[in-house]
Amino acid sequence: MKKLVLSVITIILTILAIVMFIYFYPKKVNINAQGIKYRLGTELLESEKLVNVNIEGKLYKNIFGERKFEGTIDIAGEEIPVPLDQRKLNILITNEGWGAINYPYFKYRKEDNATESSHNYQYGSLVINNDFTKVTILVSDQNQLKDNSGIGWNSESGQMITAPASSRIEAISITNEITEKFLKGLKLK
Repeated sequence: MKKLVLSVITIILTILAIVMFIYFYPKKVNINAQGIKYRLGTELLESEKLVNVNIEGKLYKNIFGERKFEGTIDIAGEEIPVPLDQRKLNILITNEGWGAINYPYFKYRKEDNATESSHNYQYGSLVINNDFTKVTILVSDQNQLKDNSGIGWNSESGQMITAPASSRIEAISITNEITEKFLKGLKLK
């Protein structure tokens, strides 16, 4: 009888260990897809363009279900004023599926390579679906706010990048699907 109980406990613990390993093992993220960059609203339809979106890294999940993405996001044609060797991101993903794309970086003196200054570049907000196969980025307008209070994005005319998508209609549909919790049900147009 003791052998049977011990065997059952061993099997249960083994199964539990396998399930926990599968649940907590970092998911490799490798998206190289065509997306579309566009502006919300009906007056700015001419601003649409196809872009290549490349996201590489890992998605981690902790014991509390909190997610974190570590890796890089590259969008063809986007100018990011951050040195290439400092573009690795560490994005905490909320329960609503969004996280801030923030690049902290340093500038170094040429004569002795000592740290000259530190900076933060806020590119925007990343919103993902549960398995990280659909993404939309709410791109911050760096010069949008006129009172020097920083950068911004708005739901009326904000700039977006959505992948995978090949048309504005498809991009807005994907965006509305994956931002539903984050935007509290607000439907973008």
